[in-house]
Amino acid sequence: MEEVERRLSDALHRDFLFEKGRVLGSMCSKPEEIAVKYHALFSEANLGNRGLYPGTAMLEDELIADISELMHLRDGWGQFVGGGTEANITAMWIARNLSGKRKILAPESAHFSMRKAADLLAMELVDIPLTEEYVMDTDALSAAMDDDVAAVMAVAGTTELGAVDPIAEISDIAEDTFLHVDAAFGGMVLPFLEDMGMWKGDWDFRVEGVDSLSVDLHKMGMATVPSGILLLKDRRYVDSISVESPYLTTKRNIGLAGTRPSGSVAGAYAVVKTLGREGYREIVRKCMENTRYLVERMGEIGYEPVIEPIMNVVAFRTDRAEEIRAKMDEMGWKISSVRKPPAIRMVVMPYVTKEVIDGFTEALHGI
Repeated sequence: MEEVERRLSDALHRDFLFEKGRVLGSMCSKPEEIAVKYHALFSEANLGNRGLYPGTAMLEDELIADISELMHLRDGWGQFVGGGTEANITAMWIARNLSGKRKILAPESAHFSMRKAADLLAMELVDIPLTEEYVMDTDALSAAMDDDVAAVMAVAGTTELGAVDPIAEISDIAEDTFLHVDAAFGGMVLPFLEDMGMWKGDWDFRVEGVDSLSVDLHKMGMATVPSGILLLKDRRYVDSISVESPYLTTKRNIGLAGTRPSGSVAGAYAVVKTLGREGYREIVRKCMENTRYLVERMGEIGYEPVIEPIMNVVAFRTDRAEEIRAKMDEMGWKISSVRKPPAIRMVVMPYVTKEVIDGFTEALHGI
């Protein structure tokens, strides 16, 4: 046991932990302590077999109701999933089965999970170009619409820039076509930006044409990994992705997973109920304050943002992106690079303080 513990401790110290403050390229964060505590307490639960875990199932239902309200969904359906990738694949699975069609239209900024979805489901992914503001070009979308389209996918908080596609306009173009919104990151940022008057625009189920939406609580939701949620406007959609499960406590199993991450449900429930809207609003406020500070400090050393940050994701133009990323990595700073346009990218999560930003910009200025 001593040897096992020694190896585990060694492995932990090899990891780049968020609390060290030098991970500036990740959309995840150190979870709140209460989430870790209750994740552990519910670690044996498996909501793939809900009848054995009525208490955990109750927590999932209440958590889904809370997030549905936040996303302006009424009388819909939701399920806890492993994260945005599983949610995106599942949404495309539903769209294919409902329509009998196989074409997906998604912006060039879509998460790489859309390529996985197309491959797994034998669908065709069509990349829609972006505008100069790096959101989906709706004229190009309109030109690409045809009778073979099963789904249109839009993003509320792109991975590289934190941009938000014009979802209401996209909905008008998509008309009766299944519309999925990937709000894995933006879902726990945009509502609180709206509260503070820092963002305005319809992007969730307020847009009538939105059929499904994904949000990750292990990102700005401050929950443990994995903590994803998929919401559907119509519960009848799930019939297309359910199979008989005669040896379980439920007659049918819904979605991709058999075993589902149920400790995460308890952890997410604990942190959502503890923080509440006011708590999340304060987290987002601080992150945006530090994002603006990062833009200011980067400007002092000659870097300009690709777009003015909408949320706490920001990229800075440079033709040396890969070189800079590699050199910063050697110094222990973990950032990411963007190919189009060439840029270095940072995510200002709650552990990224002004002191961290000062240290980062000083290190960057020296290379």
